[in-house]
Amino acid sequence: MLSIIISLSSEVSAGKSTQERDTDNDGQTDQIAYLDETGRIERLEIDSNADGVMDRFQYFEDQQIVRIEADTDHDRKIDCREYLKAGKRIRQELLSNDSGRVVQVSEFDSVGRIVEIRKNTTEDDLFDSIYSYKDGKLFLFAQDTDGDGKPNISQTYNDDKPVLKSIDDNGDGQMDVFCIYRDGVLFERKTDMDHDGVFEITIRFKDGQPVEEEKDTNRDGKTDLFTRFDSYGNAEKIEEDTRHTGRIDRIRTYYMGRPVNVVSDIDGDGFKETVALFKNGKIRRQTEDRNQDGKPDITTWFDEKGKKERIESDTNLNGKIDTWQYYEDDRLTRVEKDEKGNGSINLKVFYSKGKKCRVIMDRDNDGLFEITQRFDKAPWSMVMELDADGDKHPEARYCYEKGVLRLKEIDKDRDGNPDLMHHYNAEGKLTKTRETHEGVDGPSIIWFYDDQEEAIRAEHDRTGDGHADIWYHYRKGKLTGLDEDTNADGKPDIWEIYDESQTLLKISFDLDFDGKPDSEENGRGKK
Repeated sequence: MLSIIISLSSEVSAGKSTQERDTDNDGQTDQIAYLDETGRIERLEIDSNADGVMDRFQYFEDQQIVRIEADTDHDRKIDCREYLKAGKRIRQELLSNDSGRVVQVSEFDSVGRIVEIRKNTTEDDLFDSIYSYKDGKLFLFAQDTDGDGKPNISQTYNDDKPVLKSIDDNGDGQMDVFCIYRDGVLFERKTDMDHDGVFEITIRFKDGQPVEEEKDTNRDGKTDLFTRFDSYGNAEKIEEDTRHTGRIDRIRTYYMGRPVNVVSDIDGDGFKETVALFKNGKIRRQTEDRNQDGKPDITTWFDEKGKKERIESDTNLNGKIDTWQYYEDDRLTRVEKDEKGNGSINLKVFYSKGKKCRVIMDRDNDGLFEITQRFDKAPWSMVMELDADGDKHPEARYCYEKGVLRLKEIDKDRDGNPDLMHHYNAEGKLTKTRETHEGVDGPSIIWFYDDQEEAIRAEHDRTGDGHADIWYHYRKGKLTGLDEDTNADGKPDIWEIYDESQTLLKISFDLDFDGKPDSEENGRGKK
């Protein structure tokens, strides 16, 4: 804007002079004109906001303004320079308040129309944004966002409306993104994700909002993801070919940006057997139709936080639920099964911290769970108990280590104490058997076995004092000898020897209990 001074308050005198003026009659000078020796103006200083500080400076040559410098934000720093020719602005420079560097240059044609704008947005002395105009209208915009001196964004215009925008997002000189406009509104955007010259993503727009998207996620040249958007730009429906077979195997639908349901072909056989239903953006139920009969065979229920609560399954696909799984805090806590399909649960599995700890089974479907398996009884990996009458006293107990039976206990009289105990080695072979009578502290007999599980020795505690008083010796399953302690001193004092037919051959006696035989008898009498 040009300023013209008329009716200055002082007359021109010999030599350079100044003239002051109070244009708003507030008692303060707001214009000062500097005149040369002939009285022609050289410079005009203006206080445009009446703060007492000159903020606009106009320079003249031959009575014509040739340059204007201004402090547009009134911080006492020049931030704008304009150059004029024949009264027309031909160039404008905007300066940074911080560095004083030129951050924008605008060029104008002979009639004052904008021709070009160059911007230095990073104040690094490089103009990184250039706007080009024709007949006063923008027709090209170029920008260098990575500071390499080459534009990586280019946008063309027609009648001030955008037509095409291209972006080189990796600085290789090849444009990777193209935005196409119709009537100045974005219509389509294509993106080359891996910079190979092929566009993997295409998004189409309507009224500036995305309408649909097509994407080639695995870069094989085939579109495998299709997205439809609602009027707010939120995904409304997504169809995916997750296996890249050319067939849609997952369909997701949304409402106002929140998922409503997901239909999937999990096993890739072409049938979408899995349906997930959502509420308030969280999954609440999922069904699976494994035999493709239109009826769910597995239903999973979720809580309000999207964590599993239970799963109901028809494992034999006969249309009846036979397995129930229960969860707490997304961890499995219990499984119940109707293995015979008669409507009665005959198997329950319990879990602690996600690990199986107990199993109970009702094998005869009488409502009594007579078999219990425990997995938290160290040192055993599993302990199985049989309580056929449900009196809480198992008749049999089987202890396993790493899947191998190591101990079997039988309680014949059901008094809560084992009457028969079988011990096994790491290979599962019988090594020892202990048989008790009249309770734990009653008489007992212990059998020892070889690698072929044949008895080789037995120790009999007839009094229940914890000390054997008869020792049996076997070979190939046949009795070969018997030792007896008759005075409970822990040492045998009678020895019997048998032949291969288990016929008694000889008996020896230690009459004075000194550990040495004193007399002998054969099977037919005393020698």
